[in-house]
Amino acid sequence: MKLYPEAQTHLSSFSQAWRALSLHYLTPCVLLALGTASNIIYAHVPLVAFAAMSGVILQKRKAIAISAMIWSINQLIGFAIRGYPLSGSAFTWGALMGIGTLSVAFFASQKPTFSQHTWVGHLLWNLIALIGGFVLYQGLILLAYPLLSDGHFMDSAIVWRLFVKQMTWGGAIALGYNLLLWRTQNVTLSKTHPQ
Repeated sequence: MKLYPEAQTHLSSFSQAWRALSLHYLTPCVLLALGTASNIIYAHVPLVAFAAMSGVILQKRKAIAISAMIWSINQLIGFAIRGYPLSGSAFTWGALMGIGTLSVAFFASQKPTFSQHTWVGHLLWNLIALIGGFVLYQGLILLAYPLLSDGHFMDSAIVWRLFVKQMTWGGAIALGYNLLLWRTQNVTLSKTHPQ
């Protein structure tokens, strides 16, 4: 398939903008700050949203590291401030949430080639990473749930509310990031092809 020069420039500018934001030192700091601040709103941080979007936005190592830090801060606040019980069950749930979070970050950071060159592919991967990450994380939780439920019940209404919460946070992060990516791409285009 032959691309016209203008289309090649557009693809190149998207890839350059995507890479520039992925490598910028502030990007992981912003994700970490948002993840930490979300502890104010929720006892259970939207780990799927942060792990999935970290995977979409950052390189694999950084995505996993930021996701691990957000999970660790949430656990620290939970045990030190919120008074989580110091029990085997609480530690097991925490570890399971950590494994799920890291699994989502790893999954989302796979970034297939189609997601790195066009807006359609990139936005599609945002959606796949968020929904796939939720299925992965919640699937892990549901597998362990019968063993760790301590008499609590998780029905489809609870899972739906969790899904909505993760998608809301993930959508907000994706919106902010993609607006910044669009702006960065336009700046890149204007530098390479001034009018």
